[in-house]
Amino acid sequence: MNQHLLMIEDDTRLADMVIAYLGQSGYHVTHAGDAQTGLASVHGTAPDLVILDLMLPDMDGLEVCRRIRALPGALARTPVLMLTAKGDPMDRIIGLEMGADDYLPKPFEPRELLARIRAVLRRHGEGV
Repeated sequence: MNQHLLMIEDDTRLADMVIAYLGQSGYHVTHAGDAQTGLASVHGTAPDLVILDLMLPDMDGLEVCRRIRALPGALARTPVLMLTAKGDPMDRIIGLEMGADDYLPKPFEPRELLARIRAVLRRHGEGV
C-alpha cells in the first residue's frame, strides 16, 4: 500500500500519536505544524490524502482547504479529511461545502480515523 498521507496539525502530541497509529497500518505519514508548511508540502509531495486541522496558528483550516481546491490539475482533487475540536454541526457543514471529503470531530477514536481514511481513499480511487 504505502500511500502517503499529509497531516496538517499544530498539536504535535496528537500528530505523533496519529502518525504512529497510521504507520502501523501501512501508511507513510508526514506532518506539517502549520498551514503554510502544509500547503508547501501539498505542492512538493502530492499526498494521497490530507488530514487537516481546522484551527491552525497561521491560517484557518477552511482557507487551507479552499487553497488546495484552487490548485492546478490533480492536486485540486487531493482528498481532504478535516479534524476539529469544534463540534458545531455548522462547522461540519461549512467544511464539507468548502470541499472537504470527510470530517471527524476531536476527540476521535483512532480506528474511526483509519476507517474514514480508507473510505475516502476508496471513493477517490473509484472516481479517478
